[in-house]
Amino acid sequence: MFTVFVTGSLASGKRTACQYLAQKGFTHIDLDILAKEFLEDELVQQQLIEAYGSEICDEEGSVNKAELASRAFANAESSTALNEIVWPLVAQRVADMIEGVGCQQSSLGDKLVIEISMLAESHGFNDLADTILCITASESVRIERALERGMQLPDILSRIALQASDEERNALCDVVIENNGNLESLYKKLDSWLQLQQQEQLF
Repeated sequence: MFTVFVTGSLASGKRTACQYLAQKGFTHIDLDILAKEFLEDELVQQQLIEAYGSEICDEEGSVNKAELASRAFANAESSTALNEIVWPLVAQRVADMIEGVGCQQSSLGDKLVIEISMLAESHGFNDLADTILCITASESVRIERALERGMQLPDILSRIALQASDEERNALCDVVIENNGNLESLYKKLDSWLQLQQQEQLF
């Protein structure tokens, strides 16, 4: 199995890149979705309550994801606490998928694209990838895109401030693709990358 990780900051275009690769035959896995699934785990919920207080729970005792997010992304310390609880579990799940534990690999195909926003902020993922792509865009472009999605400017700036810098993220990646332009420009760059991998017979 050929496994590519795609990372990038808020509104950089990493999901768009992953969706395009899915059209080219890759199986797309979004680690943010996997991480949210772990929030339903009883032991994880207990750790979250210990870290953020019982106020993150709704009337039925389940973790309220919106309240958790407001507390977890309040500052760098709170964000790190969430990463340390959830992301090691996600990393193990991904490793099991790639290694075929529990026959999970058979349903994934031979090309896997994994979307991960927190690559630089988490541990245990880099060794799982055959290659890592970073999708980048200038901060002004990313802010404009996030506003178009309906996010509020204070929330956008707060999220960006808590994420790794472009330099930190790029240092972990094998290929950096700039995405300040339109979709056609991004797709052409991804096609060039795909062609190179095929020429090197990586898949």
